[in-house]
Amino acid sequence: MKRDIREMVIVITGASAGIGKALAEQLSAAGAKLALAARREDRLNQLNAQLGGRHLVIPTDVSRADQCERLIQLAADHFGRLDTLICNAGYGLPRPAAQMSRQEYEAIFQTNLFGTIDCIRPAVPIMGRQDLRDGYRGQIVIVSSAAGRRGLPWFGAYSATKAAQLSLAESLRVELRSMNIAVTSVHPIGTDTDFFTTAEKLSGATIPPRSAVERHQSADTVARAILRGIQHPKPEIWPLRVARILVGMGILMPRLTDWVMSKHRRAMGRANEQRIVP
Repeated sequence: MKRDIREMVIVITGASAGIGKALAEQLSAAGAKLALAARREDRLNQLNAQLGGRHLVIPTDVSRADQCERLIQLAADHFGRLDTLICNAGYGLPRPAAQMSRQEYEAIFQTNLFGTIDCIRPAVPIMGRQDLRDGYRGQIVIVSSAAGRRGLPWFGAYSATKAAQLSLAESLRVELRSMNIAVTSVHPIGTDTDFFTTAEKLSGATIPPRSAVERHQSADTVARAILRGIQHPKPEIWPLRVARILVGMGILMPRLTDWVMSKHRRAMGRANEQRIVP
């Protein structure tokens, strides 16, 4: 059964930029009622004004459990229900895994993983009490990454958070099925957003430009795939279908994949020679 986007209540974390912003634009155009969440309130207000000012802006730092709970409760109270929760907020920190400090690991897990968990925890009881709408009481969409299936050199911590999100989604899909709550994980490849420039600023590392032959996607392309996955809930969304095949092959042939990934490691090493510990 196709879910009708019109009048659907959707919460989006990380809505101020990138995939979250593209999603907000497309879902608003389709008639959804949105709760827009991110840390940067000024950007959220600009986005809401661009979309006609009819959505709910809730400044939220998902690394804080109390703010996640507040986001879900305010959205449900304002709109009267919660149809779809999109856990999209997150960041990367390029650095060799063995050189990351404990504090850096804790911070990235707090945002990427616990920011997802702390939104889902209060959302599930609300969805579970709702009447069915188009065959579902609700849907949880977790924006993971292709890196959730295969870890990337210099992005080991980020990849670990995405793998954890994937495992969480796989468990929730089975646990919540009897409640008619769909759970979907999303696995983009490198996406043309400010993700990499933000990662450079946070870490001080240099990320080499991608070559013309490397595959990447626009935020709009990923958002369109997610919109279709909301209309027709499915276990996983791979905006670039061939990426799913390649990652699957990598699982079967880990040594070959390691060899391919070593190209990325060497490129990062050359761009950050002064940061490499022998």
